[in-house]
Amino acid sequence: MQTTKKKAKKPSSFYRRQDRWGLLMMTPWLIGILIFFLKPLVEICIYSLNDINIENGLQMSWVGIQNFNYVLRVHSTFYQDLIKTFTQALPNTVLIIFFSLFAAVLLNGKFKFRGAARVLFFLPIVMATDLISIELTGVSMGETGSNAASETVTGAMMLANFLVEGMGLPMQMISMIGNVIGNVFETIKLSGVQILIFLAGLQSVSPSMYEVAKMEGATAYETFWKVTLPTVSPLVLTNVIYTLTDNLMRTKLIDTIQDTAFAASQYGNSAAMSVSFLFLTLVVIGIVVILLRKVVFYND
Repeated sequence: MQTTKKKAKKPSSFYRRQDRWGLLMMTPWLIGILIFFLKPLVEICIYSLNDINIENGLQMSWVGIQNFNYVLRVHSTFYQDLIKTFTQALPNTVLIIFFSLFAAVLLNGKFKFRGAARVLFFLPIVMATDLISIELTGVSMGETGSNAASETVTGAMMLANFLVEGMGLPMQMISMIGNVIGNVFETIKLSGVQILIFLAGLQSVSPSMYEVAKMEGATAYETFWKVTLPTVSPLVLTNVIYTLTDNLMRTKLIDTIQDTAFAASQYGNSAAMSVSFLFLTLVVIGIVVILLRKVVFYND
């Protein structure tokens, strides 16, 4: 008895058109990746293994891993700054994600003049200038006067004394609270894109899911953890990657890499710093993605 193999169904013309349009929309991005990312990436890896001299044109002499040995073991500050960059970026990322999700949930609520509230909320983010800082805090970002500094120190000491003596909190927790308070305006400024992404995700949640939760007697707290958070969890992963990368690109380590190349004319060492920074960034992002993918819920 012969068995007939079923032929695999070919995708319909509709899906083929979808694939072609998707590829067409991705073409500018793919061209940008090839020209502006992959090509410089290969070049910077080559430069990191050579001693670069540009006095009489680009001249390279092979040194192997000597540049990496210098920046990681001999350079006075790079290794410490590299570790410090990641230890600061990870907590800042967590804080920004929590704030962004909280703000998006509030802005997604149904209340009067919701549109005006969204506009007013995003104005300080869009217009993140020194003038806004003066209006909000009374102190310019660049102000270094003694009066402003003394008032800031006095206020911090009063808060610390209250938390230690009045509430009995440990100094480690007080230090964390102080860092959060000190970075509140920076957190708001860096949360705009994440809030928009979360807000778009929240608006795509089917109202029927909330109706079912309400019929089952779920509280607002339970609805958030059982419906809202699982639904937007893929966006949490997206925002974490974006926020972590954004935080890493705003650190002083970038200035150190640039100064090593253009101020000290140590182009090979600067390239080695860039490659080391990129490699550690990819490792950290990879670990974060692996950990978060275990709790991400994809709603088919």
